[in-house]
Amino acid sequence: MLKIFLCDDDQKALAHYTKLIKEVAKKNKVEITISYFNSGEELLFYLADSPSQADIIYLDILMNKLNGLDIAKRLRVLGCNSEIIFLTTSEDYVFDAYDITPVHYLIKSKTTAAKFEEVFIRAMNLVSKKENDVFLCESGKNNIRKVIPFKDISFFEIWKRIVSVHYNGGESFNFYSTMEQLESQLINKGFVRIHRSYIVNMSYILQFEQNIVFLKTGEKVPIGATYTKQLKQVFADYISRTNIHECG
Repeated sequence: MLKIFLCDDDQKALAHYTKLIKEVAKKNKVEITISYFNSGEELLFYLADSPSQADIIYLDILMNKLNGLDIAKRLRVLGCNSEIIFLTTSEDYVFDAYDITPVHYLIKSKTTAAKFEEVFIRAMNLVSKKENDVFLCESGKNNIRKVIPFKDISFFEIWKRIVSVHYNGGESFNFYSTMEQLESQLINKGFVRIHRSYIVNMSYILQFEQNIVFLKTGEKVPIGATYTKQLKQVFADYISRTNIHECG
């Protein structure tokens, strides 16, 4: 399901683009949710703690106080990797927008339904490609969504269906899942199960010592006795394929 955020201080514009988005999504058989924001400040506040919640953000440029370009720049600084589509009545900002790497810059008065659909599909395809390189998870308690690149994840820990994903050398995020569901999401992503409760990113493994795996982040993860043989074989195969292991 695509999460779409629509930010515009014009209520008529919100209604118009909501209708267009729903029509395009229905035509292309895409399930969506749409969240609405009446100002850039409101959008920034909502995304402050989890900046990549949306898959696609439609962002008006000419708004009161902070304009859409300023909002987009601040979101990128926060780490937002959502696909951004600018909506505006003016062509004056088109060159300034390139620094944001938007999907497109749509002029409201000149955008046909066909053009709107074309840009939507392009954004949707970019989201789909991105999903192959990132891990998506969502906290059931407060609906905070995390989009974490696989390369930043060192290991997963699970206890009674609560999974902790450890990333960025010290950060963690909890969500609900089963070990089976988690393993299916990690197929061919360079991860290996080393314990009934742990899955490790092999690119982070530094060394083995008895029943412990030492990671390059300084973290230590236990090895289950029944997983030792399989772990060593899988890791040996991984090293031979990638030839990137560092021993110091």
